[in-house]
Amino acid sequence: MVSILLAVYNGEQFLRSSIESVLNQTYEDFELLIGFNGTVDNSREIAKEFDDDRIRVFDYGMDSGKSKTLNKLLKKAKGEWLAMQDDDDVWFPKKLELQMKVANKGEFDVIGSKIFYCNELGKITGQPNISTEHKDIVERSRKGDNQVPNTSAIFKTSITKEVDGWDEELAGIEDFDFWLKLMSKGYKFTNTKKQLVLHRIHSKSNFNTKTHNLKEIIEKYN
Repeated sequence: MVSILLAVYNGEQFLRSSIESVLNQTYEDFELLIGFNGTVDNSREIAKEFDDDRIRVFDYGMDSGKSKTLNKLLKKAKGEWLAMQDDDDVWFPKKLELQMKVANKGEFDVIGSKIFYCNELGKITGQPNISTEHKDIVERSRKGDNQVPNTSAIFKTSITKEVDGWDEELAGIEDFDFWLKLMSKGYKFTNTKKQLVLHRIHSKSNFNTKTHNLKEIIEKYN
């Protein structure tokens, strides 16, 4: 089973399409854990529209913070593998199927994918230069070039718990810190050659976060 963690903060604009893209996966052995953190819009009502036994919803009231929510959902997860979904991203239907084929070979601990960037209307606007080779992924990430877009990856639940999940002090960049932490432990990374995610770039997305000193975070693990 794959446990998919979806932390929602005022995500009403794109949440419906995000959830639909998870439920439309050709790989069906998953659970979708949705956690609301400080949401004041209609996101809760949108989540209630979906009648699927694989969905579990947790409302953390006004206790905001994506990392906090991910760590709480981690404690609820039943799967041997984890994935993160954002309330504004879209998965292609074969995302989990193709990644689990790689996972079942037992060579890698974190399996990401190449991605497309898209705008608010879902139109593709470009794509980052993502490597598929472990050594290159680690070397480039340690130079500040994140090679594992957060919603692209599946990763083992056991190693996530081993490193205590996500740093709750690093809002907006907790995913990059998380990958570097796993790399420092020697875990193996890869990315699929196919683009499996539409990563939406808009005015409120974390892509625009500029508040953290990447150098300090990188130096922690080098």
